Amino acid sequence: MEVVQVQPRDSYLHYIYVPTKGTAIRWSFTTKRNNISFGVYRRRGQAPLPSSSEIIFRAQQQLQQRQLSAPPGELLSGNKNNNISRQHPDDDESEYSIGSGTTSSGRPRAKSVASTKLKEQGLDEIIPIQHMNSSSTKIEGTHVVDEPGNYVLVFDNTFSRNKAKTLTFSVALVDSNVKAKLSAKPNHDMSGWLLKKKRKKMQGWAKRWFQLSPSGVLSYSTSPNSVTRGSIQIMLATISSNPDQRLIHIDSGTMLYHLKTLTTDDHDKWTAAFRAYRSGGNIEIQTDLPTAASMMEDFNSPNQQDNVEKGVKSATALRNSVIRLGDNIVVLRALLDQLSHVPQVKDLSQKISALNQQLEKDQKAIQINAEDQQKRWTAFRNSAPAGASTVSLVLPGDSEHGLDGSNRESIHRTMSARSSVSEQFFDAEDIILSGGDDDGSFGGEEEMEVNNEDSSDDDDEPEVNGNDENETLELSIAGDCVRRNRLPSHAVGDVGSALSVFRKNVGKDLSTISMPISMNEPLNMLQRACEDLEYCQVLDKAATLSDSMERLMHVAIFAVSSFASTQYRTGRKPFNPMMNETYENIRPDKGFRFIAEKVSHNPLIIAAHAEAKAYKYWQCTKIKSKFWGKSMEFMTEGVYNVTLTGHEDHYTYNKPSSWMRNMIAGEKYLETAGEMQITNHTTGEYATVAFKEGTGGGLFGVPSNRNDVIATFYDSKGKKCRRIVGKWSDKLSEEIDMNKRKLAVLWNANPPGIEDYTKYYGFTRYCVELNEITDLERDKLPVTDTRYRPDQRLYENGLADEADEEKQRIEQKQRDRRKEFEQKGVVWKPRWFTLEDDKYSDPLFIPPAEGQEPHNTGQSFQYTGQYWQARETGQWPNDIFELW
Repeated sequence: MEVVQVQPRDSYLHYIYVPTKGTAIRWSFTTKRNNISFGVYRRRGQAPLPSSSEIIFRAQQQLQQRQLSAPPGELLSGNKNNNISRQHPDDDESEYSIGSGTTSSGRPRAKSVASTKLKEQGLDEIIPIQHMNSSSTKIEGTHVVDEPGNYVLVFDNTFSRNKAKTLTFSVALVDSNVKAKLSAKPNHDMSGWLLKKKRKKMQGWAKRWFQLSPSGVLSYSTSPNSVTRGSIQIMLATISSNPDQRLIHIDSGTMLYHLKTLTTDDHDKWTAAFRAYRSGGNIEIQTDLPTAASMMEDFNSPNQQDNVEKGVKSATALRNSVIRLGDNIVVLRALLDQLSHVPQVKDLSQKISALNQQLEKDQKAIQINAEDQQKRWTAFRNSAPAGASTVSLVLPGDSEHGLDGSNRESIHRTMSARSSVSEQFFDAEDIILSGGDDDGSFGGEEEMEVNNEDSSDDDDEPEVNGNDENETLELSIAGDCVRRNRLPSHAVGDVGSALSVFRKNVGKDLSTISMPISMNEPLNMLQRACEDLEYCQVLDKAATLSDSMERLMHVAIFAVSSFASTQYRTGRKPFNPMMNETYENIRPDKGFRFIAEKVSHNPLIIAAHAEAKAYKYWQCTKIKSKFWGKSMEFMTEGVYNVTLTGHEDHYTYNKPSSWMRNMIAGEKYLETAGEMQITNHTTGEYATVAFKEGTGGGLFGVPSNRNDVIATFYDSKGKKCRRIVGKWSDKLSEEIDMNKRKLAVLWNANPPGIEDYTKYYGFTRYCVELNEITDLERDKLPVTDTRYRPDQRLYENGLADEADEEKQRIEQKQRDRRKEFEQKGVVWKPRWFTLEDDKYSDPLFIPPAEGQEPHNTGQSFQYTGQYWQARETGQWPNDIFELW
């Protein structure tokens, strides 16, 4: 299904090439609120046109300058249109049929402007453009062609002066045999009631009417005769089922349905229908783009090749020097550790002296190679011809000489969609869901509503840390440092090689499963928690405002800004932290210090606390990630807290889920959808932030309109008073006096800040700095800090195989320690956070111990206030055990 918006006085043309006589074009479409006109035309000539689903023409413009015979002007190449060809016997029949009640009654309409213009362009009318009642019923129809060629489906909105139409449609080609069976209702064409999990969290299930059409489109509505509310193409989706719980999960890559049948028999019937539809046929999808070799034809001169070769050799030498330097630093650290425990240090001092000399030599070698790198690549840049804009190599400081991200890779893919999807139907034994997932995500027979109203409890605020409230935080005495602007190595590891592991764990929480390291990015979940503070200056400003609603708006902007850096991600997951693993971050330039710790292993819970002069920020959250067949869902459960210095405000909010779409095929992209509520518990004011799902873009493409955010603000009486709109990936603006035409920009997202960020896991400059050991951290961190974790450090340096071995060793070491604790009866507890009552937390967030009653009030892990004192004195607890 595709979704497009047809502007007033415009038409949307959908081209489809039919290669064989007798093939039937089958379509279905609906529009929201208002109707649209529809017709079918044929372009003369049988030469196939490039596939396109975004050919829009203006009815009031001079169309003579945009001839349909000129594909570059009218046809946008890409795999947005699903051109399907099937061999079948010849059929001279030419038929057009639509459902009843599709044409509108009432006054006759004037002849369509689009019809006149299309005929002027030489297109033959097959089905006249007629007005359809597409807003009240789904329009379905077929046309059996009498000769092959290019056919055009016209969705006409030229009759409307000021109303754009949101159009949802699907188009498919079927052979005459399938066409003959349409009225016979084959076994796999069925309908019935199913429970569909609602998109927003904690809202349970809704009873919906589902229908599987002969063309493989599964659609749903509130009742059998109501307008279709959504649909998904079964043929190109991944389906997983669980008969024990009567669950069916359908993932198209851009849309995810969680369904539950009412009875076991219904589950068997629906899964049988899905299997029956996907049991035959063969569909080929092919996309041809220029190859990388053709793009480099102008750069194969001997001189340039020689420069490139020398540059590569110099880069290799530089990398080896860096590795040796790193190894020596590790040895030096071990010697220093021994030095602190051995009274006789004479021999060790001699070894350290010799090691220092070697470090100096390595440092000089690195400097020489770095200078040579600069000279070689500068010479290459200066010798590049004027056509250098076609080279996929972006030189430092000269991004204009490179391709943009969308053209850096050439793609040539031929795949059998029908044969591949037959392998993507997962049986129950492959995805037995854990009990924890059943209760929280997929439980309940009936449609359920959960009361999310804030507690009216008037108890005092709980203590959130052990620091004196009057203490002044001064980070300037820590000094500042020079931070790196890129990772030591570009992205390594083949994500595709891990998809087979994903397929065995569809629907499971991946945070509890040991995954190949190739699926990771060189950041830890604890560091990802610190990533939320990239735009902490918004909180600094909020603390200076006197109006409570203004402060609420800035806290909401800060909450939304935490998603900004994720837009560049490449579909990898962060490292799972180990038992008692910690991460600190002191940022004098941003004015905060941050500490995080893994506080629970199963479920995986992390706690974090940050403090600055203007605010305090803390969280206690469960981290989950699940693979649904073609998309990965990232879930964060728990409450985020903010207080502002000089005000009594206490803000809380939660986060919606994010999805990495098109994991199997097509262009991957990250999308956040759902709702976030920010509440000021002191004043009673609150905001509701809606993250909209993307629309348009085709089957395997990135939505043309995505990342939209609408934040509505309410006073203590529930009256709307402010609104913020924009994109979480770009900017947010306030509608002045709730007027959509008057906007004031309040926040802008930062650019990535590093060159070739797509080659470095899509990290921003701030993310690159998170795992670095600077002068602020050197020799001052506890042994449990993430920066000392060897597998993550090796992976960051590009040594994937060595990192994978270390990862397995560390994970096994943790298993052995947990087993040892169990045998000794030792209860594992976090070091810097303690479990306390929290009236803003869900009572079920921390599950009760075995045999205990559920908690009446919520609980969360709160900062004890002892970490920074231990760091300043250097007196770390003696019972801290080694993690690595």
